[in-house]
Amino acid sequence: MPLVDRDHESAGLQAAVAAPPSLVIMTGRRRVGKSFLLSEALRGPRLVSFQADEQGEGGHLEFLSREAATLIAGSPPLTFGSWPDALSFFEAQARQAPVTLVLDEFQWMCNAQPALPSIIQGFWDRWERERVPVCLVLCGSAISFMCGLVDHGQPLYGRATYRPLLEPLDYRWAGHFTTQSDPVERLRRYAVLGGLPQYQVWAGDLPIEDVISQRILTKGAPLYSDPLHLLREEEEIRDPGTYFDVLRAVAEGNTHTARIASRAKLAVANTSKKLAVLTRLGHVSVREPLEPRHRARDRSLYVVADPFMRFWFRYVFPNRSRLERGRVSEVLNDVLADLSTFMGSAFEDCCRQWVGMYAPSTVVGTIDELGAWWSRKHDAEIDIVGMHGQRYTFLASVKWRATIDEGVLDRLYDHRARLGSPAGRARLGLFAREGFTSGVERRAREEGIALVTAADLF
Repeated sequence: MPLVDRDHESAGLQAAVAAPPSLVIMTGRRRVGKSFLLSEALRGPRLVSFQADEQGEGGHLEFLSREAATLIAGSPPLTFGSWPDALSFFEAQARQAPVTLVLDEFQWMCNAQPALPSIIQGFWDRWERERVPVCLVLCGSAISFMCGLVDHGQPLYGRATYRPLLEPLDYRWAGHFTTQSDPVERLRRYAVLGGLPQYQVWAGDLPIEDVISQRILTKGAPLYSDPLHLLREEEEIRDPGTYFDVLRAVAEGNTHTARIASRAKLAVANTSKKLAVLTRLGHVSVREPLEPRHRARDRSLYVVADPFMRFWFRYVFPNRSRLERGRVSEVLNDVLADLSTFMGSAFEDCCRQWVGMYAPSTVVGTIDELGAWWSRKHDAEIDIVGMHGQRYTFLASVKWRATIDEGVLDRLYDHRARLGSPAGRARLGLFAREGFTSGVERRAREEGIALVTAADLF
């Protein structure tokens, strides 16, 4: 599989190698393709790449020394007694010819040797001062830890020359992992698998029903239990079972702390703490209505951030007992019966991505901020809201339906009126899975309404 949608990051890495000394700190969640990007973007005989695991410092240094031996082929085996020994070796090599050193899963190295960032600081300051041609890449999936490396007061503060954060792919780029051309099927695939390249690769090029049954619901399949492994590996999660319950509650559509606590059978205070951790780790997002001058925090709600995690905790986690007994077809039927309902919020996310990244400005206007809006009583909601300055520029309703009728358009007009004068000149849009009634199409021509289908998203 070729590298998908990482041209900007590849260029940044290659520029860092071409202009040493460089200190790159790259992060991104697991399965997002960091190691694959590094292997594709960085190549050459003067490259040493080492990926750490949970072993101790001695093991890390032993394996790093084996990789480093490629720089001095034919010489006796290397042995690094400490990190200063290792970094001194790479410095000596770089003074002969430029060297690129990649330390992947850097958080495990720091777990084994907490002083490692300070050790690197001492070497880096000399490399920078003396222009030693070393490109040092620190990469890790512990996002809060990796971002904290450059916090004020930390040893590497102000020293990184390039800090890429690898994000999951959007719905369009995720579609490159399948040969299926039908836009509805591509959207269904994205809603289930999300934008993590590894998940797309594990799914293979199968119809979505087969992906769900063979790659997700079947015991031992690559996607059957991966969310559990990822959460158990998070350093901040001490009692994963209760976090699983919270994620399940949110994935089922409980969006407020009290309802999440009730569904997870936890105290509200305890639930708030767990939601804060999950938000910090990027597993949960907080959404607020987008309004002029502020976001309405008192109307905020929680959603599971990643599409696959949302799918997994909605359908797999509560059915693991049946799945462990091999009742895959039974659970699959339940999933398929509910999938259209599940697609509603996923389709909204994809349409919002289209507005933010791909829509012509002639259709949606100028947009500085993009989100959604809902009333205090939740009796009015606008799925897509775009703002420029203090005014609404684009408002749209999204329905995962074959066709949209005039009733949806009339409600959109009503909801725009509730926003008052800041929305008076906002352009309007409707998003449907396949199309619109003739009445909607006629009014769209007369009233300048944007009509967008699943096919248009691609």
